[in-house]
Amino acid sequence: MLGLEGVVDKLSFDRLCDNLDPRDGRQLTVRTRTDRTVGYDFTFSVPKSVSLLYALSGDREILNAFRSAVDETMRQNIEPEMKTRVRKGGRNEERTTGNMVWSEFIHTTSRPVDGVVDPHLHAHVFCQNVTYCDVEKRWKAGQFRDLKASGPLFQAMFRVRLANKLQDLGFGITRKRDDFEIAGIAPDVLKRFSRRTEYIEKVAAEKGITDPDRKGELGAKTREAKSHALSWDQLRQEWDGRLANAERQALAEVHRRERAPTRRFRQEAGAVDYALEHCRRGKRHSPSGRR
Repeated sequence: MLGLEGVVDKLSFDRLCDNLDPRDGRQLTVRTRTDRTVGYDFTFSVPKSVSLLYALSGDREILNAFRSAVDETMRQNIEPEMKTRVRKGGRNEERTTGNMVWSEFIHTTSRPVDGVVDPHLHAHVFCQNVTYCDVEKRWKAGQFRDLKASGPLFQAMFRVRLANKLQDLGFGITRKRDDFEIAGIAPDVLKRFSRRTEYIEKVAAEKGITDPDRKGELGAKTREAKSHALSWDQLRQEWDGRLANAERQALAEVHRRERAPTRRFRQEAGAVDYALEHCRRGKRHSPSGRR
């Protein structure tokens, strides 16, 4: 509807952030407040085993499975739930529009610890604060409150899709409570490439913090500035140096899919139920009853 597809270009992105039509620079919605919210970020992260295997192998099939899982979750689960506020004629309600404008940015590393990053494949899907209302025949600001509150549910849907796609590629999957890892990669190897998580846990323990939400806030407060000191090839050499020969061989065997999966991870209900319960807890703990 806005003539946008393919690679994100700076002019179109900047115009949308300024509430302008990317095609001709005209104002998009009726109002442009100085304090308007430009957009909202939906982040999709993969399990550490997926990040590590992609980083060391460069396997495009893993990357494509990841991007496909993100795209399907956005199009099939999040976009259909998009709403806008209705205030005309004294009304005070929400209307489902079912359309969104978003840009996908793929990142492959974590925030650095002591100046060095770890493998961390994730996507930032930036959704512009705009949606088209077919009833009023105009562009309006979006209503993102419920979408953001349902973040754990959407992440669970994404993870199940990703697990299924990786199994379709021939990888074995080890089921966790609400998540998974690629089978055949030792837990101590994964821990070695999770230094950011280890650092946050250490700081949290020192401060006596156990609440997951407060740990999340702690992560934002303690992160180092992004570093571009090492190239991708140099990073892969650094990561490879953390492995013993037997561990390199084990990872290579996992990547070659030499062992057929023993069981399928297609228990969507379990992952989604866990995420729904997480959303319910969040609403109960919110002062207004909603988040």
